[in-house]
Amino acid sequence: MLVMKPCEEIDMAAKRCRSWISLIIFGTFSGFAGGGFGEIANAADMSWSGLYRVEGLKIENPELNATRRDKAYLLHHLVLQPKMIAADGVTIFGRFDLMNNAAFPGSQLGQVFGNGPGSAAPATSRDSNVLAQHGRDETLNVTQFYAQWVHEFGSLVVGRAPMHFGLGMTHNAGNGLFDHWFDTRDMVGYKVVTGNLFIMPILGKVNEGNLGGEDDVNDYILHVQYENPETDLALGAIVEWRVATNTGTDSPTGANGYGGAGSSVTNSYKHQLSNLFVSQRSGDFKIGVEAGFQSGKTGVRNGAGPEVDINGYGIAAEIGYKKPDSAWDWSLKAGVASGDDPGTTNKHEGYVFDRNYDVAMLMFNHPLGGFDALRTSLNRDVTVPPSSTVDEEAVSNVLYVSPRFQHQWKERTAWGGSLTYATLDAAPIAGASVGSNLGFEVDLNLTYKPYERLTWTTEAALLFPGDAWKGGTSNLENKFAYGISTKAAISF
Repeated sequence: MLVMKPCEEIDMAAKRCRSWISLIIFGTFSGFAGGGFGEIANAADMSWSGLYRVEGLKIENPELNATRRDKAYLLHHLVLQPKMIAADGVTIFGRFDLMNNAAFPGSQLGQVFGNGPGSAAPATSRDSNVLAQHGRDETLNVTQFYAQWVHEFGSLVVGRAPMHFGLGMTHNAGNGLFDHWFDTRDMVGYKVVTGNLFIMPILGKVNEGNLGGEDDVNDYILHVQYENPETDLALGAIVEWRVATNTGTDSPTGANGYGGAGSSVTNSYKHQLSNLFVSQRSGDFKIGVEAGFQSGKTGVRNGAGPEVDINGYGIAAEIGYKKPDSAWDWSLKAGVASGDDPGTTNKHEGYVFDRNYDVAMLMFNHPLGGFDALRTSLNRDVTVPPSSTVDEEAVSNVLYVSPRFQHQWKERTAWGGSLTYATLDAAPIAGASVGSNLGFEVDLNLTYKPYERLTWTTEAALLFPGDAWKGGTSNLENKFAYGISTKAAISF
């Protein structure tokens, strides 16, 4: 009698699943292709990949006060990524996201377990959660769909495609196993390749307003990169100019937007994001550094009349050290992001990293404390208590350093940890003497990989808040907090 190992059973189940979903996806593409393109669809070479993940999280006291509220939830999410070779050198890529989070559209956060069929005040018994025998129906989101034509001199990209650059500090496609966010653009781009260098101009359409009016939001992007595999050297630069006319500008205003109280949109919006990146491997060391700078006009006038300018910067550095025959992997993350000074309403100095760029499990990842210490109100809803929202916080208004290690304990098991310390860049409350010490966080993790495509990670975080969370004369609390998470991802 043949007895199968657990991993072999999982592998065979995955193969059967791939066969069924391939038929479904192929049928979908064939249906879209229809009459005139039927022969192309039938002749196409179809392959696909994907990811399913499930996560559980509990954070005790994210608001850092004596009330000690906790937040706990489970998430799961499925990503399907078909690829169709339509002709020689022409490939169509897609991405379908299933089990999505309706409260955070444009994310890959995933559905919260317990998404009931009704509401707190059901109109009929069919909408009652307490009488439910099923969960709420979920939608399928098409988050990427683009074509790429590769030929001798370069490649052409057309459609909604992912955006990523350098360390992912500003442009981050969210390709990590547990990334909850992603960057895409509706674009037409042409990559010119010569040796180890490529130059890629991109025209991006962020929003198409009235088809007959000048109320669009457009991106003009230039990406230049040099990669030498022989010397392990990479150099890159990307510049993005975003332009919106005054009729297309929808910059946020008010206390949590540009300009503070009494501000209003009156002009066109123009920003420039410039990022530089370099990485080099030398022996057992590898270092990567990315620097970003932003400038421009918000289109907003503050209550006193002057238009609000944009002027911020950020730097992220990652250093790694590992000997080929060693089980120990040492690394360091460090960086700085300028913070918006609430006392200067004619200028916005804040620089916000991409939400996928994580430094610690809690700090700069989950909202914390009783006020917006990191000055990220342009990127998240700061009116919602930290115990009622997900990991939508980002690196901003800080100087941080985070040494870390990972140890391959056994063939399929690894453990590691990190220590993160941070201080504020700018006082987050106008006219208040706020301390700069954000405190430190200790993170520990245990990872188990029973086979190559399955990863199960459990993490614990201990946060010791500094006096910055007190808010100066606001005299808020800065009590201890901790978090525990366990998550698994299977890729195929």
